[in-house]
This record gives sequence, structure tokens and C-alpha cells, in this order.
Amino acid sequence: MKVLLITPPLLQPNTPYAATPLLTAWLQANGHEAVQADLSLELLLKLFSKEGVAALCRAVEACAEAGEFLAAGQDYLETIDEVIAFLQDRNPAASKKITRRGWLPEGPHLFHAYEQDEEFGWNFRGLDEADRARHLASLYLDDLAEAAKLADPAFGFSRYAEKLAASLPRFDRLREALEAPPTLFSAWLEELTDGQMQKHAPDMVALTVPFPGCLLGALSIARRIKQTFPDVGISLGGGYANTELRELRNAGIFDYVDHITLDSGMLPLLQLANRATPIRTFVREDGVVRFYEGDSQPIAHNALPAPVYDGLELNRYFGLFEMLNPVTRLWSDGRWNKLMLAHGCCWRRCEFCDTSVDYIRRYDPAEPTAICDWIEAMIAQSGFNGFHFVDESLPPALLDGLCDEILCRGLKIEWWGNIRFESRFSNALIQKMAAAGCIAVTGGLETCHDRTLKLMRKGITVGGAIRVLENFADAGIMTHAYLMYGFPTQTEEETLRALETIRRLFDAGALHSAFWHRFALTAHSAIARNPAKYSITLKEPPPADFARNEIPFDGHLDHDPETLGEALRAATYNYMHGIGFDCPVDQWMETRMD
Repeated sequence: MKVLLITPPLLQPNTPYAATPLLTAWLQANGHEAVQADLSLELLLKLFSKEGVAALCRAVEACAEAGEFLAAGQDYLETIDEVIAFLQDRNPAASKKITRRGWLPEGPHLFHAYEQDEEFGWNFRGLDEADRARHLASLYLDDLAEAAKLADPAFGFSRYAEKLAASLPRFDRLREALEAPPTLFSAWLEELTDGQMQKHAPDMVALTVPFPGCLLGALSIARRIKQTFPDVGISLGGGYANTELRELRNAGIFDYVDHITLDSGMLPLLQLANRATPIRTFVREDGVVRFYEGDSQPIAHNALPAPVYDGLELNRYFGLFEMLNPVTRLWSDGRWNKLMLAHGCCWRRCEFCDTSVDYIRRYDPAEPTAICDWIEAMIAQSGFNGFHFVDESLPPALLDGLCDEILCRGLKIEWWGNIRFESRFSNALIQKMAAAGCIAVTGGLETCHDRTLKLMRKGITVGGAIRVLENFADAGIMTHAYLMYGFPTQTEEETLRALETIRRLFDAGALHSAFWHRFALTAHSAIARNPAKYSITLKEPPPADFARNEIPFDGHLDHDPETLGEALRAATYNYMHGIGFDCPVDQWMETRMD
């Protein structure tokens, strides 16, 4: 069977998402002709072109809010192709033009950056000409993306219609969006879909939906294929399906797709390609949803082939440097080969996490020798030696062996990934990681308070995590912390004490980047199964026959989490830019309430 695997819009455009390269390699290794296409990248390149900007100007010319953008329309038309070529590393000489103020049209993002730079005297944080140009060009694209929202309010950089899909108990709203009159972007997406179908003539199409911001795009692609190639089978899988669609009852989605697969996609896709009995797959039979569980053992992670980039034009990806912070830049800039060292989480005990779902609870690491074989194969294909290890949590013991293998083979790579700030990351291991090419780690400090960390079974203490962060910084490895507010029983005093800890870590150079998330109770977490332990009661959810993930609940907090969240984000934004360390943490609350 010939299978076309598609990444739908929208995701970050700097590097291919991890799913289709691995699944393409897997199907090829099992005798099928598998090809892949990144329609997220292609849709963005359609917009960020001279023809795309011209079409955008025509689409918004009757919009009252588009006056400033339209006044600068000719300037965008004259600069867009050079800017994209520069961000694709095909036109480095353009940095001189881009950094000369006046060449790029200044929309709100770019103008604000100049104003902020002058206010704080940053000189764009001491960037060299190339990085300064990259930063300015990225903000220029942000301004174009804002204008694009006037043509289609669902558009957003690296996400599309995310709010629609993020909480969607009923399928009706999604169908309405799919069947609504076409927008500029949905028309482009149909053109791109037609092009891929005509180019490859597949027997089956597989769509990955890792996040809510990819769902509408994926189903729009599927809708078009059903209209033009009705005999082609369409499957849908990925992170969104694995978390949100496990209780699917509405058969309406099968007007657009034929199969929805859960958990690791290797065996389910292979069964469909082999025209065999489905495994871990939803289908529609006799007008109702049926789930085929299957009893096959999962494929050992160590037995998987190296991901392949067949069909992906890697020189067309472009990086973004929107925020003047070296760690946050990693997600959106640079050409990273994405690779997963182990299936699942080595800890899998955090009670707020989806610990009952396969992608967390089933831990299966590969051997260091196999991983290094994958690394060498991916470098040979892509020409890039940067790696983003996309594991839920990189296991210390596995990293220890992997670093030994990297050093033994003399591999010259740079890599980063997510860890737990636990004591098993000894100073000796951290130094070895630095020698083996580690440049950054991310990890959850969550509430950053010992009482609530113990309550959620995080398995770390604040003091222990601080020592680990300090050791990483001493080794020259950058650090990013995921933080949480609004956790059940968490008090305002505890949260402000956490912010004070974060302030000290930034000020000392042990933490380089951080982000605060508001706690959300998910259906597959231990907290949802034992809410009384957290002094909360579950609310009656709205009638649902489609997606189910976040669960409404009642619980007492001694503060307004919305106001507190704004204060936390404002303080941390300043810390990430190296300012605000002398401001008492409670003053951020006063600033937010003014």
C-alpha cells in the first residue's frame, strides 16, 4: 500500500514535527511505500510570500481594522521574499538591510520592540548583526500573522483554531467550522492538499494531530480528500486523539476520516496498511462508533528504525527568534532532528499527569547503541547535528549510558530535552552531559513549594532541584522551568514564595527561562480519580459525545488565580530579560491589580 503521512497546520516552522518521519520509516521498513508532507510549513510559506501577502491584502481590504496594514502593504510585498530566504539561511547578506531601521515596515510587534529596546537601553541585548536581524525579521512575521487574523480569526502562529478544539465535548461546533464558507487559509489548504494527492496518488492518508491547534486543519485536509479522492482511506492519530478522544461516541467525525488510532501509532497504522483487523482503532460500523482493542504486544522502542525525512525539503523550514531569551529560542529556531529515546515516562507518578494513558505509563527505553545509530543516520540524511530529544522525561540512567556512547563514537552533536530536576542528576552526570553536547534542559518545578510537590508526588524537593539547577548552570547548560499556579490547596503565600525562589534563581544565573501554567484537571490523572485527597469536588460535565480531557471542579483558593497568573507571568517575563530582580515579589501583585 502507498501511504501519505501529513503534518497538518499549524506547528512551529523551524523543523519537522517528530511523528511522520518515524512512522514513515516504520511503514517503509515493513514493506510499504510511505511518503510524507508538511502542510503546516507549506501553508505558512504560502502566506509568507509575495503572492500570499498580495492575496491577504485583497482579503482584508474591506476590514476597517486593516488600515495600517494596508498602508504598509507595498512595503511588505517588497520585503517578504528576502526575509523568508534570510530566515531559511539562504540569504545571509540580507541581515544588513533588515537591521537598518526603515527597511522593514513596522507593525505593532516590531514597533514595540524598538520602543522597548530604546526604553531599557538594551541594544537588543547585545545581539550580533545576524541574530538582531533574525529577531527583527521574526517580529515582522508576527505583524503579518496579526494581519492574517483579520482574514481568518482562527489563524495563529503555530496553531489554528486552537480555542475551538481545546474544549470540545460536542462534535457539532467542529462540523459547523468545517462546513462554513471558505476562508483565505482553508482555500489555500485545499490547494495544497490537492497538490499532494495528485503528486503521490496514495491508497491511504495518515494525519497526525499532536495538539488542539492542528485538529481543524487536519479535518479540513480530510474533508477535501473525501471530496476529491473518495476511495482513499484516511486515518487520524496523535497526541490529541490519545488524550481527548478516548471516549469518542459521536460518529460524525467519520464523515471526514475512516479510522482514529490511539497510543503508539506503529501497529495500528501497519494493520491498516496491511488491510488486517484494526488494533487500538475507532471506526464507524452500522452508523455507530466501534473500538477495536486488539491484544498484540507493542513494538519495542529499541526495535524501531531511525526516522527518515524522505519528501521533506529541509531547506524550506525557517526559524523564528521572537523573544530575546536563548532558551525559549530553542523551540522556534534552529534545525533540530527530533528523536525520542524512550517511550513513556521513567517516573510516571505525578498525580496531575495523564499517568493512566499509554504514552506516560508504559516506559520502554532504547539502548544507547541503537540511539546513536539513529543519531548517525539522521545526521547523514539531514546534514544537521542538532537534536531535540522529545521524551516526556529523559531518564538519568539512560542518559549516562548514551553520553558514554556519544563520547566513545566521537559524535559532535548539540542536544537538549526535558528532564526531572531530581537528585539522580549528579554533578558528575551533568558534566558528562555537557561534554557529550547537551546545551539545555527543561523540566517541571511545578508549584515550587515542598508541601504541594509532595502532595502531587512530584518526587523532588525545592532544595534538591535548586542544587541540580545550579550544577547545570555551572556546567554551561541552560535551564528552563515549567511552573504551575492554581493547584488545589495552593495558597497565595505559597505561590509568592515560589515566585521569590524563581526570582533568586534567575538573579543567580541558575535559571534562564520559565513559564507559568494554570493548573488544569485532566480526565486521565490520579487527581481526577481521587479528588477528595485534594479537597476538590468534580462538577457535572456538560453533555459530551466527542472530546473529553479537562474536567471542571470546585475547590477553595484564597486568591483569584487569574489576577495572580498575570502577576506571575509579568514578573517572569522581566526576569527572562534580566530585569526586575530588585522588585519585591508582592509588588507584582499590586501592579496587576492597579
